[in-house]
Amino acid sequence: MDNEQKIQEYTLQLLEETGLSFSSFELFRQHIIQRINDWINNDFEHLLYMLYRIDVHEDKVRKLLSQHKGENAAEVIADLIIDRQKQKIEMRKLFQFKKPADISEDELW
Repeated sequence: MDNEQKIQEYTLQLLEETGLSFSSFELFRQHIIQRINDWINNDFEHLLYMLYRIDVHEDKVRKLLSQHKGENAAEVIADLIIDRQKQKIEMRKLFQFKKPADISEDELW
């Protein structure tokens, strides 16, 4: 599975959108942007909850939004979420446990 598919999988899971699939990464990104726009307009508390759950820091969001004044806030936030998911994928790769071949399951804990 390539990184874009992993990002899509993890982010959809975190956005509580099970059962969706997209034919391209850009369609996936547009879906996230639409969801974020909806939350900005209709359920800002849920957006804050999702950012907390995904582990996107509020200070980083504020800083980026102030640097990108006049741009679509949902796009800035979506790209921040995607970048955070990329970081998580890379960290999981670094710390992925591989069972040594010479140790049985009974010896692992």
